[in-house]
Parts: sequence; structure tokens; C-alpha cells
Amino acid sequence: MYDDERSSFRADARGRGFRRAFATGKSHARANANANANANARASRDVALGFVALAFAALACVKIGSAIGSDVATRVSASRLRQFGKGAIVGEGRRATGEKAELDLERYPNARCLDGSPGVYYVNLAQPPAPGANEDAPSAMVGYATSRTWVVMLQGGGECVNSAECAERAGTPRGSSELQPDEIVFDSGIQKIPTSEDERARLPFAAANMVNVAYCSGDVYLGRAEDKDANALWHDGAYIVQAVLSELIRAYGLADADIIVLAGRSAGGIGLIAQIDSWADFIRSKLSPAQQSLVKIVGAPFAGFHYFHDDKQTYEAEDDKSRFVPWNEESFKRYLAYWHGDSSLPRACVDQHADAPWQCVVANASFPYTRTPLFFSQALTDSVVMHLHDNFDGGAFEHKEQVEFAQNWGGYMRNVLKPVLDHPTSGLFAAACYIHTDFDDIVIDGVEHHIALADWVFKDKRVKLMDSCDELMCNPTCKSREKKQSSKLTELDLEEEVHAHERADASASDATLGTSDGKSSAKKSIIRRSERSATRSMSPHASVRRPTH
Repeated sequence: MYDDERSSFRADARGRGFRRAFATGKSHARANANANANANARASRDVALGFVALAFAALACVKIGSAIGSDVATRVSASRLRQFGKGAIVGEGRRATGEKAELDLERYPNARCLDGSPGVYYVNLAQPPAPGANEDAPSAMVGYATSRTWVVMLQGGGECVNSAECAERAGTPRGSSELQPDEIVFDSGIQKIPTSEDERARLPFAAANMVNVAYCSGDVYLGRAEDKDANALWHDGAYIVQAVLSELIRAYGLADADIIVLAGRSAGGIGLIAQIDSWADFIRSKLSPAQQSLVKIVGAPFAGFHYFHDDKQTYEAEDDKSRFVPWNEESFKRYLAYWHGDSSLPRACVDQHADAPWQCVVANASFPYTRTPLFFSQALTDSVVMHLHDNFDGGAFEHKEQVEFAQNWGGYMRNVLKPVLDHPTSGLFAAACYIHTDFDDIVIDGVEHHIALADWVFKDKRVKLMDSCDELMCNPTCKSREKKQSSKLTELDLEEEVHAHERADASASDATLGTSDGKSSAKKSIIRRSERSATRSMSPHASVRRPTH
């Protein structure tokens, strides 16, 4: 029995050992499992904490990066502005620049420059008043522009009147938006944004929203071609303006304006006067019925009041060469056809000139039929028009003939502006200066130009200012000041307008002169020296065309 008991004992012992071993194994397994679970939990917690830390780090980087980026952008912008000689920031964050904005050709397929590139414009928005603040607070000149005022300026820059000329122009900033600057500085004229409180106190338009429409169509904004021509050139200046106005309403808040000043320099002034009524009607058509009656829309052309120049007004240069673009009725008839501009002419004027609708391209004919109030800023001797359209080469006025020609030219200008003096709602500032579109600091009868225009726009004052002195450049505020030779990217006296046609010097081709028979046609319109004395003995007003009613 002993052996059996011993065997049994061994068996029991083995069984107990197996059970203990099994139990111990289970215990170790549970311990290992718990350890693994704890380790996994710790790892998960560490991962989560890592993600949270990473998120906070990323957020901190974004904030720091944003601050650094903003500082860098400010420094870069300030650096870019310093090259123009101006301060960077105006008031509480308003800058003096506007960046180039391209028109969407899918939305506006005809709003193209000469080369087919999209039309462009520049916007500088006003600073809105703080909540609860007086609307007039942004401007030290209470009663003038506010953040609900808009000044939309059409740039100037001459014109091209045929394929050869326009093809050449298409390779310049005046024909391609791709060559227009990325930004411009609003630092002159009525669109000058002040860089100091002293300037703010002297600029009645300082608080307004500023828009500058780039001129790249060469058609004085009259072109309405539906497609490119045989030479792959587009003539769509009118469509560009209408597209810009649409964008200002759609994306910038023009619909909330209380006063809109549509302005234009030189070529921009010509297109503006012809289409001011249709553009004003277009804007109102996009507004609510209540806003249509509340908004005030006016026009402010600079050097835009034109008339047809006849043979007696063309100057014969010393070298007997023709360097000008004819500005007579027959020439304009051709220009309009080439630009596809007939449909841009003011309808009320065309109805009265059914036999010769092209006459309505100039203000001398269209102005009496214009509904929208207009304020004309004109030089009695226009330095660019006299050169570009009357062949005048005597800016220095060193010879008696040059002085007499300019005085006679001023007589014509005074005469054609008489209807503006008599008009009940129009305004006029006509200075006896040899300038083009730069009226900064010009004073007539004690009133500075920008104040005169602002009084007419904002205070409904009657403003009819024309220098009464007879001598050449007899206004002391233009005789004494130095001519600004500026590298600014804004539009003032537009040296480019003078230079645009000087290439005619070398070869006065038919294309350059825009006439059918080139030099011979131009020669016919030049005053012969032997005829000058007889011409000057006539009244300077005798040959001026008057509007036909």
C-alpha cells in the first residue's frame, strides 16, 4: 500500500503542482496583461498629449508666423511706397496705393484691352467711421466727401486711330493690361489720399473711395466692338468702363454710395462726356428703387471739352513738318468707325444730329443735351491738345508767332465754353494756364480748384470760374509754380500723350496721321506763313462751331 500511497501522493503532488503552476501562470498572464494595458494606456495618453502639444505648437507658429508675415508685408509695402517718395499708411490703416484688379473675361468677354488682355482697374477703399462715430469724422473738411462718396477716374493717354498705330500701342501699357503696373499711388489730383493731418485738412475728397480705370483701349473709351478685328485688335473701352462699374456694384459696395463722381482725364474726359448719361442710367438700374432716387451722380471731366478744330487752328512748325493727329469732323467720322464707337454716342444728341451723328463725339455738340450735371476743368491753353492736335511746338513761347498762336487758341476755347457759363447746373473752372489735366493748387478769384469742384459736388454751389485776364498764362498760380515732372503712376499732364504721336516725325505715314492721303492731307490743314497775318486779324471766335439745335 505504501507504494500505492506514495504513487498517489506523487500524483496529488503533481496535481497540486500543476494547479499551482497553472494558477501562477494565470496570475503572471493577468499581471502581464495589466502591465501591457497600462503601458498601452500610457502610450495612448502620451500620443494624445503629443497631439495636443503639437496643435498648440502649430497654433503658436501660425500666430507668430502671421505676425511676422504681417510685419514683413508691411515692411515690403512700405519699401515699395518709398520708391514713389510717399508715406505708406494714411490715417488708421488706409494706404495710398491701389492694387491691380483684372476683369473676369468669362463674365465680361468684351472688356478687353487692344491686345485682348482683360481690362484692369485699381481700388482704394475709404475707411468707414467707427460704430457710433460721426460720418464726417474721417474728413477734417466737414461737409465734403465721406466713406459713402466714390470717385471713379478714367485715365487719359491719347488715342490710336488706325491699325498700324494701334498695333504699336498694343505692345505698351496703353494697349495691354499685362504691362500695367501691379499697383498705383493715389497721390495727386482730386484722388490724392493724404499722408498727414495737414493734407487731410486741405483735401475735400480725401475720405472718398477711389477707383482708377486703366486706359488700354486707345479709343477714348468709345469702342464697343463685339470681336477682335482683322489685325487681332480689340476696341472695347466703353465695355471696360461698364464692366468696372458692374464689379464695383457687385463686389465693392458702390450700391451703398450717396454721391458718385464719374471723372476722366483727357481721353477719359472725352469718353465720359459722351456716355455720362448712359453710365449713370446703368448704375441706377442696378440699385433698389429707393436708392435710385437717393444717389447723386455727377461728371467731372478734366480737359474733356473738345470741339472740331478747323484749318485756321493748325500751327506750322519751324521745320514745316506735321506731327499731329487731325481733330476735324471728317477725321473723327473715320475714327469712330474704326473704333466701333457709334453706339457710344449720346442718344439725345444723335436724335438732333441725325444727318451727322458723329458730331456728338465732342462736348461742343453733345453738352446741350446731357442730363447728368457736369463740372468742366479746362485750361484755356491746353499744352497737350495744342501739340497733339494742332501741331504746336512752342511750349517755351520764345517767338512772337508762338505767343500769338496760343492767344488765339485761348480765344477759341473761351468761346466754346460760353454755353457752360450759361448752363443752369454745370460747373466750370477754366484757368489761363498752359497745362493739360493737372489743376492742383490752381486758383481763380481766390478759390482753389479742388475746393471749387467740391463746393459744386457736395454743397450745390454755383461755380462758374474763368480767368478774365487776356495775357498768355496770366493766372499767377500757374505762371509762378514749377511744372511737376513726376514719376508717379497716377495720371496728370500725361507726357505719354505728347509722345504717343511723335513717331510721326520720321515718316508721316497715312497710318500715323490717321488720314487717307497722309502728308498731303495734313499739309492742307496747315496755316501757311503768308496767310497767318490775315488769319490773326480775324476775330478768334469767328470759325468756332456752335451746337446745332
